[in-house]
Amino acid sequence: MTNEGLAAPVSARDEAFAEFALRTAIDAGAAILPHFRAPIDVEDKGGDRGYDPVTEADRAAEAVISAAIASPTKIPAPQALCRMPPRA
Repeated sequence: MTNEGLAAPVSARDEAFAEFALRTAIDAGAAILPHFRAPIDVEDKGGDRGYDPVTEADRAAEAVISAAIASPTKIPAPQALCRMPPRA
């Protein structure tokens, strides 16, 4: 990713988040692709809260995203994400 064409410069932390989000979205897309245009079962997880459908594709994407967030090797390093600006 580059800073080209952006109104404000992109920090290294923002770039790391963007790369992580893009990679995770691509991986989640790969997990749901086998379900595209295939017969699906839809489960209602809403109960008393109303209709809230969920499919096997939803669960596959959720598993990929959850694993990426939980993985210390995939998510940007906490020290890069939590860096505080220097005090004046």
